[in-house]
Amino acid sequence: MNRTIMEKARTILLEACLPESFWAEAVNTAVYLHNRRPIKSLEGKTPHQAWNGIKPDLSQLRVFGCDAYLHVPDEQRTKLEVKS
Repeated sequence: MNRTIMEKARTILLEACLPESFWAEAVNTAVYLHNRRPIKSLEGKTPHQAWNGIKPDLSQLRVFGCDAYLHVPDEQRTKLEVKS
């Protein structure tokens, strides 16, 4: 399982064009996704569903490494600097 998770994490980092310093987030994401996909040995159920008894909610999933913006308060920028 370690090899599988690391292969997924490596793929996530490469696809998102992120540096290796994000390895922990990539591994967490790989495990999260692995636990929410159907598995043949569980007869099509997800590990999350087998453990908790309910189907996982996947509506909050986003692309790993997508653009994010942080608002810079007025006090920390000048008139012509970007706001995020």
